Order: sequence, then C-alpha cells, then structure tokens
Amino acid sequence: MGISGSDALRSLLRPLYLFIAFCMLLSAATELGTTQRIESLLKETGVNALLVLAFINGVMMLGRYYAGPVSKKLSIVGMLLLSASFSFIGLQLLAISSGNYVFVSAAVFAIGITFFWPTTIAFISENIPESGAFGLSLMGGLGNLSVATILPLMGQYLDSSNGVEVIQRMSILPAVLFLCYLMLFLAQKNKVNL
Repeated sequence: MGISGSDALRSLLRPLYLFIAFCMLLSAATELGTTQRIESLLKETGVNALLVLAFINGVMMLGRYYAGPVSKKLSIVGMLLLSASFSFIGLQLLAISSGNYVFVSAAVFAIGITFFWPTTIAFISENIPESGAFGLSLMGGLGNLSVATILPLMGQYLDSSNGVEVIQRMSILPAVLFLCYLMLFLAQKNKVNL
C-alpha cells in the first residue's frame, strides 16, 4: 500500500481503531471467558458442561465454515450486531435453562460468538488496512488480554455467588456490544467519517 511505518502506527490511534479495540475486549471476554469457565458456570444445570462446550464448538465450527454465504447477505457490522444479539439472548437463556434445554440455549449463544473474533479482524482489515499486520496482531493480542483479565474476575464472582448470577453479569458485555455496533452501523449509514 505504500504506507510508512509511522503512518501505520498512527492509524492505531484513529478513533475507529480504538473503538473496535474496546469492542474486541468485550467480545473476547464474552466468547472465551464464558467458554473457559463453562464447567463452573453450568454445574447447577444438571448437564455435563464439557458436552455443552463440545456442542458450542461444533456449532461454531459449522458457522465459521459457512461464514462466506452469511457475509454476502450481511455487512460486517451487521454480522457483529447479529453476534451481539445472539450472544446476549444465549447468555440470558443459559441463566434460566436446565437439563436438555441448556443445549438449545448453548446453540443460540454459540451462533452469537461464532463470528465475533474473525469478523472483528475482518472489520479492521477492510476499514483500516493501513494498520497492516501489526494492527491485526494487536487486535488479537487485545482479545487475549481481555480473556486474561476477565477469568480472574469471573472466579471472584463465582466465589461469592453462583453460575447463574455470573452468566447474567456476563450478558452485560454483549448488551453493551450491541449498542456499540448499533452506533457504528448508524455512523456508517450516515457516512460519518471515523
């Protein structure tokens, strides 16, 4: 692209990049924080949490395999809005489900988290290409930092409450993401330069 290293670094300070970085922190915590703590979160539901985790990963694998046709029907921001919606609804359902209904709730949640990480990276690639490989790597690193931060917090919540309460608290993250992506959608629709 003929972008100098200093221009590439400056692109990381653009409001749009910083906004998506904030969103990545929330989406990575929603996806990986929840799935890494799934056993302790679902112990009161009466199901094998590891089977639920395998089921979630299976739904994600299928969703990512068919992401191409989905991305042709929705914009990138549309996919992120859809992800936030399904993640929120899935977590709310997981908080009230027991028995085999946990798998239905997990499927809704899995549909939501399927596109978070890869679509966020795709958004940066398409909208801030001058950030280059470093910008994409930094975004992935922020996701890992988010998970490293949220897991101890979830552990603290679990020490003083139960899995249902922690799941309900975690559902705040995709709710905030939905609002963020809705603002981004409206900004892009109104051609606001970010």
